[in-house]
Amino acid sequence: MRKRIIAIIAIAAILIVSSIAQASDRKTRVITFLSSGAYTAATAYSTGFDVSAYNEGQILTSITAEAGTSTLDITVQTSDDNSTYYDHTSCTQRTAIGQYRTAISNFGKYVRLKYVVGGTSFTFQAVGVFKN
Repeated sequence: MRKRIIAIIAIAAILIVSSIAQASDRKTRVITFLSSGAYTAATAYSTGFDVSAYNEGQILTSITAEAGTSTLDITVQTSDDNSTYYDHTSCTQRTAIGQYRTAISNFGKYVRLKYVVGGTSFTFQAVGVFKN
């Protein structure tokens, strides 16, 4: 009976230690690509960020105001050198206030956002959440 209790305690300890190791191995990073603000009709780019330690992500866009009849196109771009960027994923065109999510994966070493505001302006913020 005593051996059985010791074996159960040993198994429980192994399970606890392995679950702690797995949790600490999981990394998450939140990147603010575009701070909340009014963006007028133009094509522009966020700063590029090194996301090579991560293998999946989400781009979260929160639109809080729209002036006139406007459109917002966001494209995730990727690069291996943080200099030359290539289009990776196009988010669905936005035309209204709301919160939107676009999942991305296989994005390479650096990521930035290209955004095109058509019409007058949008007030919005774009954040990336990356994890391995």
